[in-house]
This record gives sequence, structure tokens and C-alpha cells, in this order.
Amino acid sequence: MPLFQDISTPDFDRIREVLHRLSANPPQVLLLEGGTEPQRLAAARYWAACVNCQQPGGEGGPCLICPTCMQIDAGEHLDVLAYDGRISNADDEAHPGPIRALNMDNIRELKQKLRDAPHGQGRRVVLLMGVEQNRSNAANALLKALEEPSPSSCFVLLAAQREQLLPTLVSRSLCLTLPWPDSLSRDPALQPWEEALALFITSGRGLFERTGARNALDARLAGQILLACQKSMSRVMSGNDDALCPLDTALALLPREKRVQCCLWFNEAQEALGFNVTPARVLEALAARLHVTRMGN
Repeated sequence: MPLFQDISTPDFDRIREVLHRLSANPPQVLLLEGGTEPQRLAAARYWAACVNCQQPGGEGGPCLICPTCMQIDAGEHLDVLAYDGRISNADDEAHPGPIRALNMDNIRELKQKLRDAPHGQGRRVVLLMGVEQNRSNAANALLKALEEPSPSSCFVLLAAQREQLLPTLVSRSLCLTLPWPDSLSRDPALQPWEEALALFITSGRGLFERTGARNALDARLAGQILLACQKSMSRVMSGNDDALCPLDTALALLPREKRVQCCLWFNEAQEALGFNVTPARVLEALAARLHVTRMGN
């Protein structure tokens, strides 16, 4: 199995080439948007390999076979630190992993590490996820570090769309857009659900009867519906919405200034499914938010 498998396809050749070139003079803050969440994380770790591998390959990228590359791919390298604003303190304490919560204790520890030299001969790379959903003092304290250039450290912000982040963060970053998932592909099996959700957004009717049916909705199906919403909103925000898709038409009716907030709601709904919240309740809560937003337009 290749390292950084989620970005090993030809679709990501250009992204890898850009990262190779950037590694000669790494930016203080790199912002990775687009793609899927696993692809953004893989690209961020690949970038960490670009600035840490001591045996670069023939095209200037990491060798992908040395212990450094393998440790970074596995999330185990001492100079690659990751924080996620969506991880709760309780979950972080109970199940500490390679990605830690964005809380004050962890950030104090990180800031101390930033004062020290990296363990290896490369750079310390700090990955930041879920920043748009965390407005804590810890997030504010960490973001101040982005303003302090360091020759031995660099940061990577990961977000589905740069519009989800504060403009001040985006202005400090070099932005790189990963290939978007195929936003035009739609599963015919989801069509009844997309139509029901579109009807509810515009009229407040027709969805709860479907979600309330016995065994009508499980976490897998709910996740597919949320992905369809994200694809649809991506088309709407890029001006490529499909007039034949009811969900596109419904989401296009939402106020422009509310569309980024809707993207955050999609992410929150995905996270709720990950915490085993009842799928029907997740979809109903999201639909209610979208309907209220539509009616407030």
C-alpha cells in the first residue's frame, strides 16, 4: 500500500508537484482547501514529509520509503503535531491519539515545543483542523503564533473551503486547492431523499414522514445524504448549480451570506453521526435549520 494513499492518484500529481516546489522555501502558513477530509489530511502529512525527508526522490519530493516518511504517514513523527477544534476535552483525555484537542493545556505544551529546535533536521509542522468551529481562548492563543515567523516551524490550516475561515487567517496563508470530489455525480438511490429534503427546505413539508418510517434511515445513508448536500452546495457556491437537481435549486434560494454557515452545519451533522446521534434526528435538525434560513430570506 503506498504512503499517503488518499492523494496517490494522478488527480493529485499537480498538487504534489506544487508541494515539492514550495519545500525549497516553505511558507509560514499553508492553507489546504477542497478535496475530502482524508485527502486534506494526507496532503498535509505529505507536505510535512516534503520538508522533513532527508532522502528526497528524483522529482524533488519525499522518498516515501524512509523511516521519516513512514512515521509521518502513520501520524507518529515527533515533529508533526496535529490539533482539531472539533475534538472535545473529555474525548482527548479518554482517547489521546495522533490528533489532539485544541485546548489550553495542549496549546501551552505546543508553544513550549515551538521554542525548542525540532527533533530532526527538518521542520516542525503543525496541522490545524476544525479551527472554524472552535472560538476558544486556546484557538486564539494558537492563532497568534501564526503571526510569529519561525525558520524551524510552519503551520498547515485544513478547511473544506477558505471562506469558512476568518479572512485574517486566509490573508496570512498561501492557499492551495485540492481537486474537488466529482460534484456532478449523483446516486439515483438518493434521489427521493434529495427531493424530500429540497421540498422541506422550501415548504417545511414532506421530510419527517420519510425519516420517521421504520428502518428508513441508517448512519451510512444519512452520511450519503449529507455528502450530496455538500456537493450540491459546492455547485451552488461556484455558480455551477444544476437546474435539473431539486436540491441545487433549493439551496440556491438560501441567502448568499448564509451559505458558508450552511457548510458548517453540514460538517456538524457529519460529526454528530460520528458520535452515534440518531441519523433521523441529525437530518431533521439540519433540515429545520435550512428551512428557517430559507424563510428568513
